Amino acid sequence: MQRLCAMLAVSGLIACGDGAPGDGGGTAAAAATTDDAAAMHAERLAESLGGREAWDRTRYLSFRWIVERDGEIVANREHSWDRYDGRYRVAYAVDGTPHLLLFNVNEVEPHPELEKVPAGRVWVGGEEVAGAARDSALRRGYGAFINDTYWAIMPFKWDDPGVHLAYEGTRTLSDGKAYEVVHLSFDQGLGTTEDRYWGFLDESGRMMAWQYHLGRAEAPGEVIWWSDWQPVGDIQFAMTRLLDGGNRFIYFEDVAAGETVPDGRFDPPTP
Repeated sequence: MQRLCAMLAVSGLIACGDGAPGDGGGTAAAAATTDDAAAMHAERLAESLGGREAWDRTRYLSFRWIVERDGEIVANREHSWDRYDGRYRVAYAVDGTPHLLLFNVNEVEPHPELEKVPAGRVWVGGEEVAGAARDSALRRGYGAFINDTYWAIMPFKWDDPGVHLAYEGTRTLSDGKAYEVVHLSFDQGLGTTEDRYWGFLDESGRMMAWQYHLGRAEAPGEVIWWSDWQPVGDIQFAMTRLLDGGNRFIYFEDVAAGETVPDGRFDPPTP
């Protein structure tokens, strides 16, 4: 799957490449495997999040994804996802004009000019649009789905098909604490070629920070903290992502998770 950068890179925090790891577009070293220590830490992580069964039961997930830089909000998108059948709703504003997109993340086809575009409908300023304007918005919305959900639920995706884990010992971060480090790499077709991620787990098994090295970058990015863990439905969810420097962060509001989908959530707007 392709990740869209034109809109998403605005924050300076967003991992922009051609795909979100675990969702399509990257490669891992041929010999990558999940070693026993990494598997043990992945199991501890899953338990700290509420357990794999709790995540599997979570059919519906919604959240507002907000990026703040130097005290200014530079992105604010509302997401709703039916994880069982792929229905997706994303709403955001462009120059003050509301955009509403309804599409299915499981129904994505190559586009002759726009790479991959999901089947769906788009409303701009309350009016439905068609043709090139619709397709461009759907590509943008699909990119937001790929990017924003990975920032939201990456710890739940360690056991996705094609994800390889390797334990790398401990590392002391800027808070002076030592964390268990697990390196994530990906099969061909998952993420951008040679993307790499590291998860930093505390003594409880919970992921408290991550770091990523995008395939085209000269060096790894800065450490980003995952904090303010709270129970949402049957799972645990981190509400804040803070760059080590402290002037840029992503936070989540209106987070909901459950076994049922709210009535009408994916219905088109009424005229």
